[in-house]
Order: sequence, then structure tokens, then C-alpha cells
Amino acid sequence: MNGPPPSPRELAPWSALGVLALGLAWQLLALRLGPLLMATPLQTLRALVTLMGSEAFLHHAATSLLRVVLGVGLGIATGLALGLLAGRRPRLRALLEPLRWLLMSVPGVIVVVLAMLWFGMGSAMVVFIAVVLLAPGVYVNTLKGLLLVDPGLLEMARVYRFGRWRRLRHVVLPALAPPLCAAFLIATSGGVRLVVMAEVLGAADGAGFALANARSTFDSGELYAWVVLVLGLVALLELGLLRPLQSRLTRWQDEADGRRGAVRGGGDA
Repeated sequence: MNGPPPSPRELAPWSALGVLALGLAWQLLALRLGPLLMATPLQTLRALVTLMGSEAFLHHAATSLLRVVLGVGLGIATGLALGLLAGRRPRLRALLEPLRWLLMSVPGVIVVVLAMLWFGMGSAMVVFIAVVLLAPGVYVNTLKGLLLVDPGLLEMARVYRFGRWRRLRHVVLPALAPPLCAAFLIATSGGVRLVVMAEVLGAADGAGFALANARSTFDSGELYAWVVLVLGLVALLELGLLRPLQSRLTRWQDEADGRRGAVRGGGDA
């Protein structure tokens, strides 16, 4: 018989073990490849301390952070809004389907090339790429979750004259919690990667530009220092933003499940 799932505190040692394993693999691979191709963790740490004390660091870091916030935020907001509207309006859903297919089928490199032609090098190009490539995934997850909402619950909400906000909070959001949590996680981590990739290919500042510059000068220590900073940003967004949001959404889902159980129990009685 399966017991209750382990708590995050019980799993923490295993996560720490995974981090140590990655660090050990990094060290061994760096020793094999040599300092020109891969810096060791200690060399990366030294370069990270030097980098964070430089004047250019704040400019590049702040520029990339602003682009991530705008690109990921607009991508999630666009996909979420269109998904909510399309879920309730079949004609709009049919109208958006060709665009959804196009954006999810076109290779990302084509979007990058077109964005560079249309917007040139800079923040507008980077944010456009992030929005175009992130919004379809959020749209699909939102739409599929919305289509799984129990029609009986929606009808009950209408009978009891729930306003739009109450229907959204007590009926729609609990059903959307699992797909939305997955979509937000994928969009956030993927958005950071897209922003850095776009900066590497066509920007004059930002973390991606600094990465490309370190690669061109064969400064592996600085290159891997920027990689660590990007990974740290993803971890910060996941632990500081997505985990609390996931906790809030799942709490709504638990509350909705409890209310449905109470209604069914009252009906059986």
C-alpha cells in the first residue's frame, strides 16, 4: 500500500545530492576539456565575483531582466487572455486556430531572423521573439483546461447568479490550475532562454550579448559566470514567483473540490 507522498523537506537531501552530482560532473568535464573550452566551478566562481564588481554587469543584467519581464509577462498575458476568450467562443477559437498552428510550427530561428529584419537590434526585437514563441503554448494549455471545466458547474454558477469574477475564481481557475502551473513554468524558463538566445544573435547589450562577447574572446570563466547568473535568474523566478502562485492556484482547486464534495454529500443525504 502506498503511503503519503514525501514532503519537500524529506526530498531536499536528494535535491542537494543532485546538485553535487552536477557539480562533480562539471568539474570532471572541465578538467578533461581544458580551461579554454570549459572553466571549472572554482574558476567560474572567481570570474563571477569579478564580473559582479564591474560597471558593465549592472547594465547588462538590468537590460536582460527587463526584457525577460516584458517578454514573459506579455507572452503569458496574451496566451491566457486569448485562451479564456477562445474557450467560451467557438468561432473565435476556429478563427485563431490557423495562427496558433503557424506560430507553433514555424522554426524559432525563422522568427528570430524576421524579428531582426523588422525591428533591428534591440529590446523590441527580443521582446517580440519571446511573446510570439511563448504565447501559443500558454494559449493551448489555457484553452484545453477551460474545455475540461464541468458544464454542470458553470450552469450551477449561472443559476446562483455568480458574477464573472466569482465564476472565474470558484469554477474556472480551479479547473485551470494544473495546466496553468505547467504553462507558466515552461513559459518562464523558456522565456529566459529565448531572451538570452535573441540577445546572442542580435542585441548590443544584455546577458546574451555578454555571453557572445566572452565566447569571442575565449574567456571561458566569464562565459560560464553568465551561464550561472542566467540559471540563478530562472531559479529565482521559479522559487520566488511560480511556487507561491502554484500554491495559490492549487489552494483554490482544493477549496473547489471541497465545495463539490459537500454539494454531492448534501444531495446524497
